[in-house]
Amino acid sequence: MARKSGPRQLKRAPAPAFWPIHRKEVKWAPMTRPGPHSRNRSLPLILIIRESLGYARTAKEATRIISNSKVKVDHMIRRDRNFPTGLMDVIHIEGIDKIFRVLPKPGRGLSLFPIDARESEHKLCKIVGKRIIGGGRLQISLHDGRNLTVNPKDFGKGDDEVTIGGAVQLALPSQRVERYVPLKQGSIGLVTDGKNQGMYGKIASISEGSYARPKIAKIETAGDSFETPADYVIPVGTDSPLVALNR
Repeated sequence: MARKSGPRQLKRAPAPAFWPIHRKEVKWAPMTRPGPHSRNRSLPLILIIRESLGYARTAKEATRIISNSKVKVDHMIRRDRNFPTGLMDVIHIEGIDKIFRVLPKPGRGLSLFPIDARESEHKLCKIVGKRIIGGGRLQISLHDGRNLTVNPKDFGKGDDEVTIGGAVQLALPSQRVERYVPLKQGSIGLVTDGKNQGMYGKIASISEGSYARPKIAKIETAGDSFETPADYVIPVGTDSPLVALNR
């Protein structure tokens, strides 16, 4: 009888290209658990502790750190060494003064960047779905797997102000929505996929897509501009970025 679930092991060769591992040293790589981010858009905690930060020399040492409740993701303790961490997640390790956020880096994919304690109190989440539920309330689905019920009046006049592709700033760990950032001309956009991954700048224009062609956003950076699918862009602010992007 065939197994219904997916593969339980992952070889290093087909692992996501941005994972900080040596492909030919050993055969196997950590397999991420089902969670808030897909495997191709996340880093398992064991790789963050061992490879990215170098706080452990072996998988056994990294596992001990994680299983002893030393690691928090978005201010919540995570004890699973294969827990997937992805875009905008906040990583804090007990006993270490530094706090990190997961952000895309040009040419490198998802990487860790140090942030201060004040910035670790919030994160930006892209809206990937929305619907009206009972009582006329609005439920939004976010890129990290969260589903929140919000009041449209908190963001503007009517439900149409909250659109798929926009982003919300969440307070951590309360998950209270602090503000809404629309995906529109004039906002600051961060590219999260494609060849321009990690680049950010002012959104100069957004062209309407069609059945065969996706919606395209034009991003203006310092002295340059480029086009990328709007689905690859998360708005990170209007006048200035709400998260630290200078690196």
